[in-house]
Amino acid sequence: MKYFNVKQTVFSLLLSATFVATVPAKENQLELSESWGLVLSGLLIWTPKFIGSDRYEVKGEASIDGHFRLSEYSTLFVNNSGVGLNFQRSDHWHMGIRSNVRPNQDRSNIKYWDGLSNIDEAFELGPYLSYQINERLEMSVSGLFDVSETHHGWVANLNLSHKYMIPKTSITMTSLFGIDYANKNYNNTYYGVKPLINGIPIRSSYGLGSGFNSASFGSFFSYPHSDNIALIGSISAIAIIGAANNSPIIKQDTLISVGLGVAYTF
Repeated sequence: MKYFNVKQTVFSLLLSATFVATVPAKENQLELSESWGLVLSGLLIWTPKFIGSDRYEVKGEASIDGHFRLSEYSTLFVNNSGVGLNFQRSDHWHMGIRSNVRPNQDRSNIKYWDGLSNIDEAFELGPYLSYQINERLEMSVSGLFDVSETHHGWVANLNLSHKYMIPKTSITMTSLFGIDYANKNYNNTYYGVKPLINGIPIRSSYGLGSGFNSASFGSFFSYPHSDNIALIGSISAIAIIGAANNSPIIKQDTLISVGLGVAYTF
């Protein structure tokens, strides 16, 4: 939801909100009868350099978020994280499978952890299930399994999202809460320290078991400038929890990120 550049996590959350949030410029949401939809976005994000870092940076990012209807009940979708296939089981239930690309981690520039091994990109695949509680509230659960032999593990996520139109404005706010649980292979790859591999003194070694590792909170905003263009913004936080919070890699356990950009809906 992790010792990787936090902007990827925040940006993934922002992507999920962007497609919904820019839709009010198109009669609040895309009609199910539409065969395809596409949103292109560009953002500036102020974010920590990595999970646990007390140093911040400003990054520019571009995103794509789209879907293509294959049948009445199935839809192919794509975003910066990967592609997936959604099946509509009823007006409230959706299920499917999705892929995810977890970015590679260059740890060579971390001054206080000389010798840490870099982490390759992880390609993940897994199922998800979502339930539309009402027009504004949705709950989902998903699982991702490493198919690239990078972390040899899996991570599960529980997510709750709420859409809200701010009164007397055209601004849509989407609030998100998520929590991650991962097995020991995943947790040790991104939070653990293995001195025999990384060349770290034995007193600094740290191992983890399976457990919760992070909780994410965010609010994302969209203001329609025209039928196709919307101004978007976000503010979010990731809290490192459980045994991961005690990892010697973690220097700051609550990370704040802010984003601002423009989205174009086709």
